[in-house]
Amino acid sequence: MRIRAPTRHGEPAAGLADLRLAKRSDLDMALRVLIVEASSGGVVGGSLTGFVHLVRGLDRSRFSPAFALYEKKSIEADLAALDVPVYHVHRKRLPKEHGLLKSAGYHRAKKVSAVRGTLAGGRQAARLVAEELPAALQLARVARAMKADVLHLGNGVRANFDGILAGMITRIPVVCHVKGFEKYGGRERWAARRVACLVSMTEAIARHCRDAGVVAADNRVIYDAVDPSWLVPRRAREDVRSALGVGSTQPLLLISGNIQEWKGQAVVVEAMGKIAGRHPEAICLLAGGIHRAGEAYASAMRQRIDELGLTERVRLLGFRDDIPDLVNAVDVVVHASVRPEPFGRVILEGMLAGRLVIATDAGGVRELIEHGSTGLLVPPGDATALAACLDESLSDLGRAAAIGDRARQWASVKFSLERHVEEFGAVYQRAMRNGAA
Repeated sequence: MRIRAPTRHGEPAAGLADLRLAKRSDLDMALRVLIVEASSGGVVGGSLTGFVHLVRGLDRSRFSPAFALYEKKSIEADLAALDVPVYHVHRKRLPKEHGLLKSAGYHRAKKVSAVRGTLAGGRQAARLVAEELPAALQLARVARAMKADVLHLGNGVRANFDGILAGMITRIPVVCHVKGFEKYGGRERWAARRVACLVSMTEAIARHCRDAGVVAADNRVIYDAVDPSWLVPRRAREDVRSALGVGSTQPLLLISGNIQEWKGQAVVVEAMGKIAGRHPEAICLLAGGIHRAGEAYASAMRQRIDELGLTERVRLLGFRDDIPDLVNAVDVVVHASVRPEPFGRVILEGMLAGRLVIATDAGGVRELIEHGSTGLLVPPGDATALAACLDESLSDLGRAAAIGDRARQWASVKFSLERHVEEFGAVYQRAMRNGAA
């Protein structure tokens, strides 16, 4: 286990022993929040991006945020510009693959419920000893070093089990942010009761938690938000299109997100193949880094693009730091997750930019889009339905623009950054008061 001290403005990290323990008077009584983002995979996802937008809106005279990350992230430059300290905590990961997976006897034994339960319990115990408890001790050291008042865990009860343990070790109140539809058991129900506040990203997630018995003393729904200043494009629409080799009137689509199977980029490829004859000039941009678990998926998708003759029509751009520019340059934003999406920041970004958003009708997406009014919904994984929706939208870009305008007006109120920051500020203060009590 390693932990690196915070870095600011590109300065080299020092050892933990070199950290200065901040005094509350130095920060004018600002409440110190340690945000723990445990994601890995070599990419920056919506969870971490959402936290950066939250930090942008926090009143620094009232709140002093810091981050604990489980791997280096490209977004750290943005955090440095915001003068937010970043700690790097290395968490050991037990390998998912092992020799027994090649044994037919092992798979036969797993069909017996008692054996399956024993194996699962054994792996859970191994994770606790090898992964979670050591990481919890490291997080506890960070929290004590910065004299944190609140721990804000960004990845839910399961992935942040070590963070909940760290809160118990330090007696620092924990705000656990649930952003997915996880599988829960007795361990998660036990952990949730040790949390000061359980924050769900959508009502759909909150229902999922309640149905599984994963509840805390305080349970709330706080929608994500996007800093409107971040959405301001740096380049003109025409300049972005010119750089991409796209004509000013060509229909242009965008799907943004890390390349992995559940995000459904392959469904969009199939849909583009179905509308190629009716809309031969339409181009679709796929913007997003390839998750470590998505390399085979990306390779198969490239092959399928070649098979369908879409090499010039469907373009994989890789990771991009100019998403606002791309959103401003396109006509339609597509969201294609094949599993229920907890929220979908790319949906909100498209709506706030005044673009028509076509999204899959599952999970928290229904709380963002009213079909036909503020966007369009299609069944998840249905390339034929998506193709029909794209065909209709590209055939009437005036209607698409009108829906985009309504979406921008509605989302600007419903998902304002001011509302988001105010609600989390209240949660932090309430958690600290209840923790002190």
